[in-house]
Amino acid sequence: MDLTRGVYSQPEDTLLTSRALDYLAAGPADVVDLIGHVCSLPGAPRIVAEHMAHAMFAGRREFVRGLDGRWMIGDLYPNQRDAGGEKREAGSGTGAADHSRRSLSRFASHSPSCFANESLHKLSYVVVDTETTGGRAWSGDRITEIAAVVVRDGEIVELFETLVNPQRPIPYFVTQLTNITWDMVQDKPTFARVVPDVMRVLEGNVFVAHNMMFDWRFVTSELSRSTGRRLAGRRLCTVKIARKVLPQLSRRSLDHVARYYGVEIRGRHRAAGDALATAKCLLRMLSDLGDRGCATWGDLETLLRTPTIRRKKRRASGLPTPVLRDTTA
Repeated sequence: MDLTRGVYSQPEDTLLTSRALDYLAAGPADVVDLIGHVCSLPGAPRIVAEHMAHAMFAGRREFVRGLDGRWMIGDLYPNQRDAGGEKREAGSGTGAADHSRRSLSRFASHSPSCFANESLHKLSYVVVDTETTGGRAWSGDRITEIAAVVVRDGEIVELFETLVNPQRPIPYFVTQLTNITWDMVQDKPTFARVVPDVMRVLEGNVFVAHNMMFDWRFVTSELSRSTGRRLAGRRLCTVKIARKVLPQLSRRSLDHVARYYGVEIRGRHRAAGDALATAKCLLRMLSDLGDRGCATWGDLETLLRTPTIRRKKRRASGLPTPVLRDTTA
């Protein structure tokens, strides 16, 4: 499986890698000049600079090395080598640097243009749902349950689910919603222990969820806390797809979308139940997209970027209305 075609993990940005991205935004640089700027070591011996660069950029897809030995930002130039020394053709990597944010300090890898012609029906997806102690992914709340459903070739081929010990109390109102109690999770593994299983299911598949950013943030924060790495790669939100495919619905909650497609949700507000229902809705929406001529990843991106035309409700007229019948009798 080509992991770069879907979700993967990569080391988090550091001050040094951010400085390197800023410096390389101007173009390729010799390793001595690069390390001299990034590490404030002007004139460092070349062999020392080489070792420092390889250690700093190991496992980072955004940094590549040209055939002339100079370092550069991935996919911006032809004839590159990644941090492991393997040659990469132009446009064949995981994305290009994002010029619009922090002067290339973030790598925009989730939607490279080389994937535009890929058929939506030939991609593999992983539909994720998380139950949590609250809504603050980076401010104290934790995952209590996670499920991931793999969809490939138009079928559901795998379901992964597990309760997770959040290492903190579960608020009463959350238990009322999810029916997940502290007694259910206190002896379950922490997220750090299930990370290998979670990443095995996620890697190489397009990340999908209903209200995707909620689940993406929680999985990313847990991954960061456990391993010092972060999620990267392609992702889709079924709420956004539903807005395009099902404009006639008054709401695009999972309940409304599932009801429209006749999908039964067994275990609402539990990770496996919601993930399975979302996966079945995704398959129906992909079919609807195909009927509308939206067949490739590029077609879908274009559709999702198109502004949705919202009908304005007509305000009741303030003018007097004619009396059509006698109501005084």
